[in-house]
This record gives sequence, structure tokens and C-alpha cells, in this order.
Amino acid sequence: MPITKRLAHLGSPKNLIEYILDEKNDGEKVGLASSLNCKVETALYEFRDVQKKYKMEGTRGAYHIIQSFSPKDKITIEQANEIGLKLCKELYPNYQCVISTHIDKGHIHNHISVNAINLFGKKLEDRLANEKEGLYGLSDTSDRIAAEYGCFAMPRKIYHKSREKDYYFQYKRQTWKEQIKEDIEKIIFKCNSVDELLDNLSIMGYEIRRGKHISVKALGMERYARIDTIDLKYSTSNLYKIYRDKNNIKLLAIKTTKTEFNYALFQKANESKIAIEKSQLGVNGEVYTEYQKTKYQEVRRYYQLKKQLEYLEKYGIRDFNDIEREIEIKRGQIKNKNTVMKKNQEKFNKILKTTEMAGDYIRLYKVYEYAMSYKKMDKDYVMPPEVDIFLNLQKKLNIKNIDEAKDIKKNSRSERIDINKQRKEVLELQRELNHLETIKEEKLSSSNLYIHNIKFRWK
Repeated sequence: MPITKRLAHLGSPKNLIEYILDEKNDGEKVGLASSLNCKVETALYEFRDVQKKYKMEGTRGAYHIIQSFSPKDKITIEQANEIGLKLCKELYPNYQCVISTHIDKGHIHNHISVNAINLFGKKLEDRLANEKEGLYGLSDTSDRIAAEYGCFAMPRKIYHKSREKDYYFQYKRQTWKEQIKEDIEKIIFKCNSVDELLDNLSIMGYEIRRGKHISVKALGMERYARIDTIDLKYSTSNLYKIYRDKNNIKLLAIKTTKTEFNYALFQKANESKIAIEKSQLGVNGEVYTEYQKTKYQEVRRYYQLKKQLEYLEKYGIRDFNDIEREIEIKRGQIKNKNTVMKKNQEKFNKILKTTEMAGDYIRLYKVYEYAMSYKKMDKDYVMPPEVDIFLNLQKKLNIKNIDEAKDIKKNSRSERIDINKQRKEVLELQRELNHLETIKEEKLSSSNLYIHNIKFRWK
């Protein structure tokens, strides 16, 4: 993110153009010069001709833009000059501009002279409210173009005045969405269904609200965030579409043994598998919306049946007594694990919070480094709030450098893995319990042991 300044040059543009082209030999070293709507060699005369043509009034004869690049941005003189020229072409396409790239002062920087009046007699509008010709437009456009050349762009976040000068909460509120998006992108294409995606997010530590609009809540967040407000491609309908549109799905085979108790499930699973495979051949690569929806639901159903068969074999279930026994065991295991997790919740939260702070410190280190380099280049540079956040995190974590922050993350790795392992175990037990209760309900519904529409509390 180059530092940008724009100063009004009063009177004739002569001194300004001579200065940026170093025609006075005052120590500035010019590396390269280019121009827009005029020639470098005759720019002064061409500026004056346009001003005379339209009888320009007022004291402002030109504008002086300074665009300074950090030494950390590895760009060449040629690239810096290109950035300055592109900036002029985008913001001042009808103005005469001279772009001079200087290579002194330990960093590359552009000096740009812009005629105060354009080729059609319009004066440059130097107001903040002007989105294009105002200072904000200059800064934003400069950042965007420079980023295309690999320059680091400082974050653009909004902070309100804080009495304690601790902007961390405001920073987190704006970066949670970035983190959620990053985490979703890591796993979205590794999963085979929306349910699997949400399960994995849960294991990663997110609280999930399922429904028409899926919402998630990370540690420290006050409220749930709808993921479709983070990015529209994460809307519930779009997520289902991603998994529905997977073609030529190869279904994993069922490897459990047939028994009298699981025979009906076996039949349903085999019928489902045959239907999916045959329909895929019939579609022959074409896209049919209703078919994709139905296929997705059928694939989910097949894998649910497959899982149920696997659980029956895993726990040696052969009758109602077996399934009742296993359901009670599962409930007990879930209760015990939740008790242990609740007991250690404060410890877990402290570990996760400290690790999160260390991660934010690492992420902000680059911002801090660049801010310090800009301050060295320009004593008037205003440090962004992220520098205060970085220094406050350093104080809270009681560390001195980025290596110590990395050590915090490294040393807590095994504990974080254990936390996620426990969450995964509870999730898997709950999933097994749900499947077993579904099997029990369906078995009872199809047997003589069940009176429809009457529910009993089983002891």
C-alpha cells in the first residue's frame, strides 16, 4: 500500500515540473519519467496552453501527488512508474500528467504533476466527497493498482474511538467473517454433503445453527453469523447445489453381513445403490435440476442406510434387546463425555483464546512492519489502529516477537487436537445414537409390537 499525498501547487506549474524532473539538480534522483496527454519534454508549455485556452482563473496551477512505496514491496523502477501512469489514466484520463519516479531516500516513490484543468476546460474537483477525484479515491485506486503488482495492501477497517485504545474487539468483529470464510474454503470441497461440511465446522470449534439459513458462531463471537451474509455462494441453496452437481458418484460398497434383523435395511440400501447408478447412466452427463435434487437426497439416504448397517454389525445387534442396550450405552457415554468437557470448558476456552490471540498477533505482524516503514518514510504518517491492537496483544500475551507467538500456537497444538478429538467423539456418538434410534423406530413401526400414533416412554 503506497502512501499517497496530494498537494495543491499555487501559481505556475513551472517550479513543480522542474522539481519532479530534477531540472534544478536539488538532490532528487530521477529514475524514469512518463506522461499522459502531453510529452515529458514539453509538459510545462502544454500545461500553459490548456490553461490559456480556457482562461483558467484561481491560484491553483497544478496538483502534486506523491506516491511512496515501502522498501518491503519488491517492485522495480519501471513497475512503480507503470503504477503511477495507470493511476493517472484511471483517475485523470482527460488531464495532462507527468509521472517521475525517484530512487533516492531509500525507497522508490513517484512524483506526479497534474494540470489543474483538463483538456475540456474542467477544473479538478479537490473535495473528499468526490469518490473519484477526491483524496479517498486517490488512495483507494493507488492501493488497488499497486496490489496487482504484488504490493501489500493495508487493511481497510472501520474503528470507532475507544477510551481504552483497545480496538481488538472491533478488529475481531470485522475479521471473524474473514476467518469463517477461510475455514469454509479449506474444507468445502473435501466434504460430500452439507451435513458433513457443518459437522467438520463443528469439530473446528464453531457452534452451528441449521435451518433455512445456516449460521455459525466462533469462540468470542456475541452472536451467530449467517454464512450467506459472508458470501452469497454459501447460501443454503448454493451449498446443496455444490454437492448435488457432483456427477458420476462412485458409491462405497456395503461390506456388512446380512442377518435376519438387518435384512430389510440391506434391501433398501441395495435398491438405493442400483437406482443411483442406473440413473447416472441414463442421464449421460446432462444436467436436470429436479434429477440432481433427487439424486442428492438419494445419495444421502444410501449412506445413512450404509452407516446404520455398519453400526448394527459393529455392536453385534441382532434383536430389540441389543439395540435398546446399545442406545442406553450411547446415552451414558455422551453424558459422561459432555460432563468431562463441561468440567474442562474454562481451560479449553483459555487455550483457544490464547491461541487465537497469538494467531491474530502473527497476522498483524506484517501490518505493523509496513506501518513502521511508512512512519520512517513520512513523519506525518498516521499509524493505523491495527498497530495499537498488535502492541496490546503483545502485552497481553507477554511476548516480545513473532517467534514467541508461533511457539504459543505450536505448544498448544496437542491440546487443541485433544479438544477437537473430544468434540468429534461426542458428535460421532450422537450420530450413532440418532441412527440407532431411527432403526429402532422403523423396526417397531413395521412390527406387531408398536401401536401407531401412541408414544411410550421406554424405561
